[in-house]
Amino acid sequence: MPCLECENGLWRFGESGECEYSSKSECDEANVDYYAAETYNDYPESATNNAKRAIKHKEENGSSCGTQVGWTRARQLANRDKITRSTIARMASFKRHQQHKDVPYTEGCGGIMWDAWGGTSGVEWAINKVEQIDKNKDMAKKKYYSDEDHDYHFNFTEDMMEDLHMNGELEVKVEKEGKEMLILFTYKRDEDEEVVIDKVNDEKIISMLDDELDEYINKLTDSLKKL
Repeated sequence: MPCLECENGLWRFGESGECEYSSKSECDEANVDYYAAETYNDYPESATNNAKRAIKHKEENGSSCGTQVGWTRARQLANRDKITRSTIARMASFKRHQQHKDVPYTEGCGGIMWDAWGGTSGVEWAINKVEQIDKNKDMAKKKYYSDEDHDYHFNFTEDMMEDLHMNGELEVKVEKEGKEMLILFTYKRDEDEEVVIDKVNDEKIISMLDDELDEYINKLTDSLKKL
């Protein structure tokens, strides 16, 4: 859905969009979430209500406050659209304006724009969400690690569990303190066990493998201690 130029020289997002952007770059920037691969809309309902309240006041009374990007954000929250990490980070950074959040709508821009960006609940959600997203990405990159309570962790994905269950073995390479180990995990299936992999059985498969994997991890930990 591209940004299109209107007859009046402004720009709109998509065929049915409003002619509200002064340039194509402004339109693209305001709607960057449309093209994103990973998006989220688990922000609080109160953030949606805050945005709706700000939009309603603007529509009924008019307002020169804020930018097109800010009001695009308000519409996204009001419609519970999915938003990207970069947009969530912008919401989080809006916390710097919180000292103006109690300004009445009729007396300035602080309160209405605070609500347009989701209000206190939206901003606080954004701060925590960015931290959560980044932590999850770090963990995804780092399948194995240690902490103060454990010598070794290894995170098995569902695909790895399924591969082990289906093929009877799984080869993984781990590295610690510059040393590499190539480990072969094996799983012997009962001869009369039917192999059926679907969403319903995923949890059952994971449960079945828990004990075996715990044993493998313990052996792996002992081996690493001896390195």
